[in-house]
Amino acid sequence: MSIHDHIQLWDQVQVRVLDVRFMNIQDSEELRNYVLPTSAFVFVTGRGQLWLDQEVWTTSRFLLLHGGKGCCLTVEASGNGAMEAYLIFYKSTLPANVLREYRIMLINSNPFEQSWAAEPDNPLELRELVLEIHHCWTEQGSLNKLQVKARFFQLVQLVLRQRVQMQGTEQLPSLSEYVLRYLTNHFREPISLESLAESLNYSPQYLSRKFKEQTGVTPTEYMIRMRMNEARLLLTTSEATLNEIAAYVGYPDPFYFNRVFKKELGTTPGQFRLKHRNSLKKVSKSTGKETKESIVTGPSGRYPVIDDDNHYQYTGEEELKMFNNLKAALISLVLVFTMSACGTAGQNAVSSDAVAEPEQTAAAETKIVTTAFGDVEIPAHPQRVAAIDYLGTVLALGVRPIGGGQFLMNSPYLEGKVDGVETIGDSIEQLMALEPDLIITLNPDKAAYEKYSKIAPTVSIASITFPTLKDEVNYFANVLGKEAEAKKWLADFDKEIAKIRQDVHDVVPADATFSVMQEYDRQVFIFGEQSGRGGRNLYELLGLQAPKTVPSELMQGAYHEFSIELLSKYAGDYMVLTSSAQLEELQADPVWGSLPAIKNNKVYIWTEEESWFRDPIALLKQTQDLADWIIELNTTSK
Repeated sequence: MSIHDHIQLWDQVQVRVLDVRFMNIQDSEELRNYVLPTSAFVFVTGRGQLWLDQEVWTTSRFLLLHGGKGCCLTVEASGNGAMEAYLIFYKSTLPANVLREYRIMLINSNPFEQSWAAEPDNPLELRELVLEIHHCWTEQGSLNKLQVKARFFQLVQLVLRQRVQMQGTEQLPSLSEYVLRYLTNHFREPISLESLAESLNYSPQYLSRKFKEQTGVTPTEYMIRMRMNEARLLLTTSEATLNEIAAYVGYPDPFYFNRVFKKELGTTPGQFRLKHRNSLKKVSKSTGKETKESIVTGPSGRYPVIDDDNHYQYTGEEELKMFNNLKAALISLVLVFTMSACGTAGQNAVSSDAVAEPEQTAAAETKIVTTAFGDVEIPAHPQRVAAIDYLGTVLALGVRPIGGGQFLMNSPYLEGKVDGVETIGDSIEQLMALEPDLIITLNPDKAAYEKYSKIAPTVSIASITFPTLKDEVNYFANVLGKEAEAKKWLADFDKEIAKIRQDVHDVVPADATFSVMQEYDRQVFIFGEQSGRGGRNLYELLGLQAPKTVPSELMQGAYHEFSIELLSKYAGDYMVLTSSAQLEELQADPVWGSLPAIKNNKVYIWTEEESWFRDPIALLKQTQDLADWIIELNTTSK
């Protein structure tokens, strides 16, 4: 999804700032494995390293991060001095009556859940803005809360402006970030400075010097620190033997592991475990109950959301001690393994060979099709099709898929045609369990495409790729090996549409104009001939014309929003309008009621649940319904 789509979503959502917190992290201190309770911006000043799940960034001055709910945040200070971190937690929701395109856009690529980091190009302006947000939040007055919200959107504007400017330019990781990412995935393996430097094509001396400049330690020292952190976790949360733990964190020789551990932590592994267990025994019964509950609810590891309040209530210890919180550590490990299973954890990703696939013979026939992500090899005659999108098109070609996307499965036009077809939600595990041999989607997000592709060959293509319905049907006929079925279906469809079209042109004045629009919450959208909502029905299939006053660019693409002040200019003699309002409400409105089509009841009002669908099956029924309306309207008026 492009940054411009993200801007549209930011423009549509309702946002609440839930909490603003400040942390001062001294040299060698860290905030470890903190699970973000909701979406958050994190603004950091100083020198150190920051992780969001398995992604890592280094900073020597300023860094702005964004993470979604459930991301695991670690901040480490390095060098002389302290790091300052401001965490701004927020919640975003789409209004109930928002365009369905926005809801699908949010499912395909949710900007409020994405993890990214960038060095701001306006650090002092951003710092001043963040300080104002924190100051207003700590005051906690009613007016201050409004100021927080206003400043928050200024922050979003700065961020989006920079991301627009950076679009199309790849921000490569620094040398230190390359090293940190490699160590994160391989610190348990035998790694020498020489082999690490050779893999990155640098000399060992240069690599060590540059890494220490950024982090304050050498790569070897940092690897030892990671191994010791892992060992501490296993010593306090598992019953593994000391030999097993030593081997797991990268020390086949348990005696050497013992020496390194004592050097780093001042005690032996056995003494460390014993001390931890003794400290637990000293806890009182009431405190023990609270500790037990903390593992479940995590009060010392995250903020519980009070949904009807405008802040979080924090009941645990300070954030800098959170690395001792068992739940945070366990969630971090779960996230790592989950991401690995989905193919998003870099070197640790599960290969496609490890994913269960339907049994096929070695000589299974395949073919190449062109998709949004290049040429893809797919089965010549797929048997288990998962139609996340284009469900109606697949059904029209006589293919019964094993699953369909949730929105499409609720189509009133497919009622009785999808019995026994499983609804596919947003769970990648559910999709894997269906064992498809082909996945069909229009999701433009490359990360989503790569996840799907690890399950089965995936055809991803945007709906606006097809100028006409015929192009769409023929494309998927080739994908599904149903060319003969497509030819027959299109012939029958053309015959039926030709009759409907003639009936309409027999009664409609030659100069009559038609507008296809949607309204909600004082916003107006216009739809062209490649769109749903009746656009393809009226303009492509019935051959009716839009007002000449509508700019040609507004008739292209999926849809366009325009100012309500231009409504009278773009409104045609007839109007097909998606709205939850009744005709009487529109006629009483000073703007809508002034339109001739509204005044004279030449408007076809339907809900989004009826107008959104634009597959071949839906188009045929919709076109017949719209034609019946036009014919009845003109026959009655005569």
